[in-house]
Amino acid sequence: MTEIKSQNVGAIALLVIVLLMAFTCIVFADTGVPAVPEIQGLSTNTGMNVQGTVTETDSGAWTLTNDPTVFYVFTAAGIGIDLSPIEVAQLKAAGGSVQGPLVGSGYTKVNTITIPQSLLNVPFADDSPVTWGSYMSDLIKLNRLIGPITIGGGLHSGVLDAGQVQYTTGYNDQYSGISGQQTFTKSLTLSTANKIADQSNIKANTNIQYIAIDTGRATRSEDLLLDGAAQAQNSSSLILCPFADANPGIIPAFCNIEQAGSAFDTTLTSTVTSADTRFIGTDATIPVVLNYNINSQGLTIGSQSSPMIGSVSAYLKVHIQEARNESVISGVLPTGLGGGSYSFPDQMNPKKSENLVYTESSTASGLISKFSKSMSYSSQASAVPAPPTVIPPIVGG
Repeated sequence: MTEIKSQNVGAIALLVIVLLMAFTCIVFADTGVPAVPEIQGLSTNTGMNVQGTVTETDSGAWTLTNDPTVFYVFTAAGIGIDLSPIEVAQLKAAGGSVQGPLVGSGYTKVNTITIPQSLLNVPFADDSPVTWGSYMSDLIKLNRLIGPITIGGGLHSGVLDAGQVQYTTGYNDQYSGISGQQTFTKSLTLSTANKIADQSNIKANTNIQYIAIDTGRATRSEDLLLDGAAQAQNSSSLILCPFADANPGIIPAFCNIEQAGSAFDTTLTSTVTSADTRFIGTDATIPVVLNYNINSQGLTIGSQSSPMIGSVSAYLKVHIQEARNESVISGVLPTGLGGGSYSFPDQMNPKKSENLVYTESSTASGLISKFSKSMSYSSQASAVPAPPTVIPPIVGG
């Protein structure tokens, strides 16, 4: 917490306050979320020069997800399909599930199987030429599999599905300038498209000059929020650069929330703010960002200069929760299945390996010659850890 207050005591005094804060984290694992096929753009520009009253209200909330979960349901005259323990473990580690009783020789008799899309092109751990997707297709051709039935893929609350990433962002701005000579200009753009490193999904720039008449007063509060969460994801389809350990890396689960904003209550000010965020894209090495900047000061009209009168504040709140994907599903195969052990990273039950909470606020009140604050959050996938080694069965063990 940083708090600076100035008061006018006796003769005219000017207090210069310069506050600069940069909060940058480039080793976290926010991956962003890809755009939906249909993209939209929104843009507004507002300009007012008024002697009297001005009000402006902006409010928006936006949630976007990418859920790759696909369910396959099958029966075969009540017989089901046999899966080995290592195959069941591989499926569960990727977020899938099976239903069926255990029957002889260590196999699981499966009546219902749930396979995340991320596993479709992955080979069986104990039969590498065959992928999960091709095996399901063969069962369909043999009329032993009913499906696929596709569910998921949409917004929901509760635990995220395997490989799912979901973001929510919110922007709010309320300005009221009562009985004053004032100039208000604002531009806001919103795009639901994938963005590269120098672009934004939401960007708002505001410029306000206000001088009270009689008992006039101006107040404003502005806030920008970004909330992202994801289960573990395979990096092979998320990283463009072939030298970034994209395969067979795993980008671990995360749950990160950032919020920044400002407020003022004044009878005289010149205030400029900018707020922007980017979280939609297809390359995990392009950072997810939230930026907020404010510059408040007095006014100069002709040869007369006056400091800002009143109070102004700005804040940043960050809560970072990151995993390393150290949780694993492991076991030993029965001798009748060749023996040997297996180990898979458990993508649905990550262990939280980092918890970071940071808050900061700055306040100035009285006669304010300058108040400046810059805040920046940046998060991207860095070196991607490879999953634990899978030890194949030892034939004849």
